[in-house]
Amino acid sequence: MLYLFDLDGTLMTSDSSGKRAFERACRIVLGVESALATITLHGNTDPLILDEACRASLGRPPSATETRDVLKSYLDFLADELARPNVVSVLPGVESALASLESRGAWIGLATGNVADGARLKLTAAGLWHRFRFGGFGDDDAERAGLVRVAIRRAEALAGRPLPQVTVIGDTPRDVAAAKAVGARAVAVATGMHSVDALRAAGADEVHETLATFAA
Repeated sequence: MLYLFDLDGTLMTSDSSGKRAFERACRIVLGVESALATITLHGNTDPLILDEACRASLGRPPSATETRDVLKSYLDFLADELARPNVVSVLPGVESALASLESRGAWIGLATGNVADGARLKLTAAGLWHRFRFGGFGDDDAERAGLVRVAIRRAEALAGRPLPQVTVIGDTPRDVAAAKAVGARAVAVATGMHSVDALRAAGADEVHETLATFAA
């Protein structure tokens, strides 16, 4: 069994620290204020967030150099934001869900639109980074289905065998769509911006108010 978890809104929250860090980076590198004001963040990936922000603010996609520089600055600012007091919260049921899966010998990884270093910073601040040996990240593939495929390949490389029972756990319709695109089971939790009804309407195979009921 393989379980792949989204990060923001599924495992933890960080009081919009990622948004603040990203907008600071865009202001410093691109000279753009409030770069994410019109961008959908939930379920998106860091590279697509930057691409959409540049198209909205500058009328063009970012160059390779701009992408590199914005993401580097973003990670620096993110570390500062996460160091503020009372910013990070682990969501209900996360610890029990992970412990339950670990006790059953499941493979547990990440499938998140965060770039890998951003995921590491956030999950380290939440005390959860050590729970995940592998994952698929925004810098592996800008599309969510693609990064889920990367996570599956990495898990199977570690396991040394195929892992046919794959479950993707997230809090947005985009997580559900990515799971369906790779033939995985989609479990959704209403701990982010989307309601139980919205997640059911998106086609999730299983929907929970929090990961506490999923663990049970």
